[in-house]
Amino acid sequence: MKILFTGGVKSGKSRHAEKRVLEMSRGKKPVYLATTELLDPEMKERISEHRRRRGSKFHTLEEPLHLADTLLSTEVPVLVECLTMWLNNAMHYQLSEKKIFAEIENLLLLECDVIFVLNEVGMGIIPDNSLARKFADLSGRIAQQLGEACDEVNLCVAGILLKIK
Repeated sequence: MKILFTGGVKSGKSRHAEKRVLEMSRGKKPVYLATTELLDPEMKERISEHRRRRGSKFHTLEEPLHLADTLLSTEVPVLVECLTMWLNNAMHYQLSEKKIFAEIENLLLLECDVIFVLNEVGMGIIPDNSLARKFADLSGRIAQQLGEACDEVNLCVAGILLKIK
């Protein structure tokens, strides 16, 4: 089963996704695949907050780019947190669009259950620079790719979970 949780920043999507992957794990420790690189003090605090909330309930892996390869032998449910930061990394390291969408496809082909977290960035203003517009466009296309392929899609708004597929 493949599941997408999307929503704005601090919408509650991660909390709901963590709860769901724990339910799916049936007592086994699920994998938490963290994609964020520790780049600045603010991001360090965000990562610390997520680590505190997770505690020891997850087996944590950290990988900023090669997500599917990291999960090839995984048999327990996986939470990929988050594809928005992964896309940021992919653009920073100048992965081609072809490689970006191939990576998403490879994640969808994994045999284990996977829950994806992705920020909804397309509901705001159109960015004023080409890099930010490209990021928003790619994120929107990834959301569509996942929305079509996933068995279930959830939108989180103000901490409230809305199942949309």
